[in-house]
Amino acid sequence: MTAGHAHEELHHLVDRLSPNQARRLLSLVKTDPELAEATDEQPDEPVRRRRLSIAGIGASGEGDLSERVEDLLAERFNQSV
Repeated sequence: MTAGHAHEELHHLVDRLSPNQARRLLSLVKTDPELAEATDEQPDEPVRRRRLSIAGIGASGEGDLSERVEDLLAERFNQSV
């Protein structure tokens, strides 16, 4: 398992935890000497927020594309023929 894979797997696990489970996990992390340093707040370090990888995927700047889907598909197929 690569470090990147473990990082992603841990993110998915934490996202599935209930609030009570998240508090318990945080408590466990804070009591582990090796992991506790990661919980120390850095006053100069901005909080990073994760973004959904799909956020904005449908933004085209051209309004509601679903209204023009048939025209857009026709244009695309006519170009590739």
